Formats: sequence, structure tokens, C-alpha cells
Amino acid sequence: MLQATPDRGRKKWILILCGWTIVGLLFAAQQIVVEKVQGSQVHWAIEGALELLWWYVWAAYTPLVIGLAKRFPLMGPRFMPHTAIHTITSLTMAPLASVTQYFLSLGLLRFVFHITGPGVHRFLSSFGVGVLFMSFTGILTYWLVVGLYQSMHFYQVAMERQTIAAQLETQLSHAELENLKSQLHPHFLFNSLHAIGVLMQEDVDAASHLLVSLGDLLRMALERRENEITLQSELEFVGKYLEIEQTRFHDRLKVHMDVPPDLLEVYVPSLALQPLVENAIKHGISVDSAAGRLEIAVQRHNGRVRLCVRDDGPGPAPGSRLRFGVGLTNVQSRLKQLYGDESSLELIGGDGRGCEAIITIPLRSSR
Repeated sequence: MLQATPDRGRKKWILILCGWTIVGLLFAAQQIVVEKVQGSQVHWAIEGALELLWWYVWAAYTPLVIGLAKRFPLMGPRFMPHTAIHTITSLTMAPLASVTQYFLSLGLLRFVFHITGPGVHRFLSSFGVGVLFMSFTGILTYWLVVGLYQSMHFYQVAMERQTIAAQLETQLSHAELENLKSQLHPHFLFNSLHAIGVLMQEDVDAASHLLVSLGDLLRMALERRENEITLQSELEFVGKYLEIEQTRFHDRLKVHMDVPPDLLEVYVPSLALQPLVENAIKHGISVDSAAGRLEIAVQRHNGRVRLCVRDDGPGPAPGSRLRFGVGLTNVQSRLKQLYGDESSLELIGGDGRGCEAIITIPLRSSR
């Protein structure tokens, strides 16, 4: 850590010198072009040296200006007092820099280029005129430095806020996924262990198979860390869940899947289908002994993917308002976090029987 500060200081000075060198060369080129157009004799080295000298003086003042811009930012409730401070400072610093530049330029002409007497005025105006003109330029330069720093500061703050917002959004999405898992595990354990206990009295092999399926299911849920997985992985998880449910419902639960092979590699939210399937079994199939058909369909629709879960249960009462439970509310919230307005979750009642839950998300493939 002790060696990092000098390195940052050197880099800052190098950037400042490079920036003002570029500015000085541009102004020197402009001056040379003007003299060429006017037909005057061009002194490349002298013009370049004088321009660079002027901007190097401001390079020396730049850290001080940046320090003042940090100390007195042009924002917030103290905008007006800080503006007054910068105005006074610019009116003081600009003439000081101009006087410094004037005498340095005079020394450069006399001791480096050996120009004395009237020849000096070929490149320098009189002291009063030169300092006045350069002071005006210096004031503009001061405010240019303050403005550039302020703009860079705003950009940096905006990028930091954007990064923090993205991190919080990811953390929130992960938190909601963990919350969904925490609801999933007790529910599975309660129902599945009860079914295992009953089967132990009737069919030990079936109970053993159910126990293995439950272990596989919980392991898959605990190992998931991603917010998005492939549809194939999500269907494998749902398949384990349905193995347990089919053991409870015996032959009454019939599962039909309509999933095109080319959609198996699309990304879907992790643990998105299972709550829909659980909802269909809980509110549709388990409440009506005549029900037992569960359909899972995946479709490509207008550049998006639709995940549909249908049951043939009694469905909602005519005219009733469909409401989401905790599980579906969590799914809807995660969809909003992951995809914004490009996603949706709908519950649609059938014609007299059944209910359909539909997730719509953007089409993104792992291929």
C-alpha cells in the first residue's frame, strides 16, 4: 500500500503532461498555419516552444485546480458559494500564471534562442498587453479544468452507482432464489417424508425409491447457484419432483410434456417451473379426484419463450379473481429482477375446468 501512492502520483503527472503537451502542439500547429497563410516567416521551434511553455505552466497549476475542484464541487446546496470561490481563484491564478509564462518566455527567447532587443516583440507582445490577453485565456483554462474534472467525477459516480445497482440487483435475485429454496425444502420434506412413512408399511422398495428421489431432488436444489439454467436442467429437476408426486398419487397423475428439442438449451430462471407444477398439483389435481392430467409445454413465440403448465382440476370459480400465492409471487418477482418488462407470469382459468400458468421470457440460448 505504501508503494501505490507514488505510482498513482507519477501516473497522474504523466497524464497531465501528456494532455497539455497535446493541447500545446495543437495550438502551435494552429499558429504555424496562420503564419503560413499570412505569408510570414515561420519559426517552427520557437512557436512550438512558446506554446508548450504556456501550457506547461498550466500543467503545473492543474493539480492545484483539481484539488480545489474536489474541495469545492459545483454541486449540492453550496453551489453558489463554491462558484464564487472558483471565480475569485481563477481571477487570481490566471494573471499569476500569465506573469509566470511571460517571464519564462522572455528568458527562453533570450537565453535559448538568443533573441534580444526588438526581435523579442516578434514573438511576445508588450508586458501589459501580453499578460492581459493571457490572463483571459488563463481564466477560460481554469474553468475548463474544473469543468473536465466535474464531468469526469459525475461520470465516475454514475458508473459506481450503476455497478452498485447491478450488484444489488444480482444479490436480490440470489436472495429471492435462496428464499424460494427455503420454502421448497420444508414443503417437500413434510409431504415426502409422510409418503415414505406410509409406504414403509406397504412397499419397502417403493419407499426406498422415493427416499432416493427425495435425496437427489434436495441435492440438485442445494447445488444450484445460478439464477438462470438451461431448460433441460430445469426439466430434470421438475422430473425428480414429479417422481415423488406420482408416488403419492399413484396412477392418477399423468404427466404430458410438449418440449421441442431445439429449445432444451434455452436459458430459463432456476426453480421457475417447479412452483408452477406444484401450484397445479396443489390447487388443481389434489382437490379433485377426477383430475389427474398435468401438461408442461414450451413454445417459441415472437422471439420469446413461453413456459406453460396446465392442469385439469376444477379451476377457478367463474368470475373469481386469480391470485398468486407466495411461491408464484416469488417467481414473478425474480422474473422482474432478471428480465424487467420483457417477462410476465399469467394465470388463466380454463373453460369450466383447469387452469394454466404461463411464463414468458426473452429467448436466450446457451449455444
